[in-house]
Amino acid sequence: MNALSRITDKLTGFLSYFGMIGVLAMMVHICADVIARTVFEVSVPATLEMVTRYYMLMLVLLPLAWVEKKRFMIVVEAFSGLFGKLGLRLIDVLVAIICIGVYGVLAISTWTKAMEQFDVGAYIVALDTQIIVWPGYFTLPFGFGLAALVCLIRIPLLLFPTSAPDAA
Repeated sequence: MNALSRITDKLTGFLSYFGMIGVLAMMVHICADVIARTVFEVSVPATLEMVTRYYMLMLVLLPLAWVEKKRFMIVVEAFSGLFGKLGLRLIDVLVAIICIGVYGVLAISTWTKAMEQFDVGAYIVALDTQIIVWPGYFTLPFGFGLAALVCLIRIPLLLFPTSAPDAA
């Protein structure tokens, strides 16, 4: 389990860096577009399409597993004071199981759509420029799939907290 956890840590960090690269690329692209429109009265082709089809997907979905791993998701603790430590751990296990199901369904369905787009070689045309968009579809299943794996790894760590002191 430790090897799988280490691999997952590396993958979540790797995808998070890709998300960071997406943010930086989006900033450079948008700044270049604004400068080009202001100074040269010419727009950088496909800025809107690149932002919506690549950069925003990288920004939101690739770091999803890292956020799940660090447990930075929004948590509502309205009644958590009523449960003891065991009760809270069991609730965390239940939430992890539900998250695995949701992330798993999303990963499978978006993988199917990504493969469809890959098979047809999906592209769009913006300002007479053909832009291939099928690679962007693969960020969804990778982000959701790795988030599901993080939740799966969390379950034994929650059930047996003595095996990993920082599990809960």
